[in-house]
Amino acid sequence: MIEMQRKTNRLFTNELPNWALIAHKVMISLFFLIAAACAVFGLAAAISGDNLFAFLFIAGIGGLFFWLGRFSYKNLLQYTELRLIVELRQDGYFTSFFNKKTNEAQTVFLPFAGMEYVLLGMDYQRSVKATTYANGPGGKIVFYRVVKVMMSGISSDGKHEVVSFTLGDQPTVDEWVNVFQANQVPVLFTDKALSAVPYAKEGIDAIPKAPYQGTLPFRVGSEADQLDNFFLTEEQQKQQEEKKKKNRKRMRGLLIGLGILQILMVRFWFVDWRVDDFVFSDDADDSLAWFFTLVILLVIRFFSQSGRWFDPLAEVLLLLVCLTIGLLWALVSVSVPKGFTFAVYSHWFMICIVYSPFAIATMVRQFMRERKEKKSQQQQTA
Repeated sequence: MIEMQRKTNRLFTNELPNWALIAHKVMISLFFLIAAACAVFGLAAAISGDNLFAFLFIAGIGGLFFWLGRFSYKNLLQYTELRLIVELRQDGYFTSFFNKKTNEAQTVFLPFAGMEYVLLGMDYQRSVKATTYANGPGGKIVFYRVVKVMMSGISSDGKHEVVSFTLGDQPTVDEWVNVFQANQVPVLFTDKALSAVPYAKEGIDAIPKAPYQGTLPFRVGSEADQLDNFFLTEEQQKQQEEKKKKNRKRMRGLLIGLGILQILMVRFWFVDWRVDDFVFSDDADDSLAWFFTLVILLVIRFFSQSGRWFDPLAEVLLLLVCLTIGLLWALVSVSVPKGFTFAVYSHWFMICIVYSPFAIATMVRQFMRERKEKKSQQQQTA
């Protein structure tokens, strides 16, 4: 995301001041110089062949500074090759984009006379917040609530345009609103987050809205605990639901595959392990087996974007059923060591113990989310 520099409350651009450009160039040059020095010393260590650890350490440091230099250089190009201007003028809203590398240019001017309405909604701005940890100062990524100003109307080119800009403080919002109202442009508001709204008349017209009375349903600049309340069009909701269905189908297939694998492991792998005191012995590969199973379960939890709150419980119960099927297959087909049955269930119990913190956290979060969604639906119905 390109950070916009404030010239005035009504004029923003991505153009960096001279001191910032110089600072960026000095920092980038320093990163690449350190990377080059590390390359020289690393090459010398590699040729001597005396200390492999020194070579690997120097190479790692050099690679890190090269990556930092490359990342900083690409980030700087967003401010030197791209030129963005946003201005709320006396006669309308102006925005300009120019790519110096490709000579691509785009300009939109939306006069107040052509504006149908202005919509104020919520958006989220990511930032790094300084904080103090037990081992010293640090930072964490947080999201702040900002105002997304969306304007709909006929541009100076005679085309219908939907444009937007985000404002991060209430005084600037008030100044923009005063300008709109002074030019007889209707100002509306919504309590929805407008991050995903398509820039089309159908998209902005579908948003529930009401006349703006001077206050918003959220505090501008406040920290957001979670990102929610996004407005989605019917088409976006259908696409999202289809995506969720496909994702659930993939995760269900992965879970079924994991269950089948448990059956095969018990029948063809576990039966060769020695059992000591009703658990698999230390020389068995039991830890490898349950670690692999745990990783797959965590992958399923991570990529299951939504689901029922009791899904983690159903997953471990499915594993229990599959392990039991594999156990019965082994008992009726081959000779197993004494205590094999208890060892198989101990293997499952170990998975449950390690998996339980993740499962409980997921169940509580999903349960609270379902309650919140149900309460929101009830409020909308009322």
